[in-house]
Amino acid sequence: MEVITIESKAYQALATKLDQLHEAFRAFSQEKEDKESKEDKEVWIDSKAVCERLNISTRTLYRLRKERLIGYSNVRGHYRFKQSDVEKILNERLIAPNPETLDELRQII
Repeated sequence: MEVITIESKAYQALATKLDQLHEAFRAFSQEKEDKESKEDKEVWIDSKAVCERLNISTRTLYRLRKERLIGYSNVRGHYRFKQSDVEKILNERLIAPNPETLDELRQII
């Protein structure tokens, strides 16, 4: 058996690096677990619910699928959409009001 000796400062630096590596690994593992549990709880909705939520026709939904603007899953001819994707589409296309116009509207009301 071979014995290796190192200075105390070098050992402390090595221990510090190992602690940092351990913390980074733990944070990564927790993030991965959180992501997996969120995906397990993901709600899938059918075409009719998507059309009602977005207030669009089935033809428009077909175009969104065809143009790959909305993700979907097809099982035996039944399309399902992640609710989070539908909400993402709504939020991405949100048009923010002009603050000045909003103040004018408040004065009228």
